[in-house]
Parts: sequence; structure tokens; C-alpha cells
Amino acid sequence: MMRGVITERDFEECECAFPGIVRYYRELKVKPETFLELLWSFIQQERPRCEPVQVASRPARSASAR
Repeated sequence: MMRGVITERDFEECECAFPGIVRYYRELKVKPETFLELLWSFIQQERPRCEPVQVASRPARSASAR
């Protein structure tokens, strides 16, 4: 179980919990300040990107309706 400050000494345990995270960290040009930031970006990059959805514009309201 991970507790407290996580450093590079904990990478073996991190890799067991999140396979690929150590390679991902080493390839980053700008390193995150916390493990949580690293984890968020690692999980986000694994998720498939959704296609953007067009949002319909709202109908104009008359000044008297406000």
C-alpha cells in the first residue's frame, strides 16, 4: 500500500499498481510535482479521446422575456 510521499524509490511498487507509469514518467519532458498529478495525467492519456460534439445554439430570447 502506498502511503506518504512517493519518490523514485517507490517506482517498483507504483509499476505493480499502474503498469507503464514509470516509462510514462521517464518520457515526460516536464515532470509533475506530485504523484497525484502524475497519476491523473497517466490515466488521462490512456483514455480514448471522444469526438467533439456540436452544441446547438440557444434560441434568442426577447428582451421582454427577461
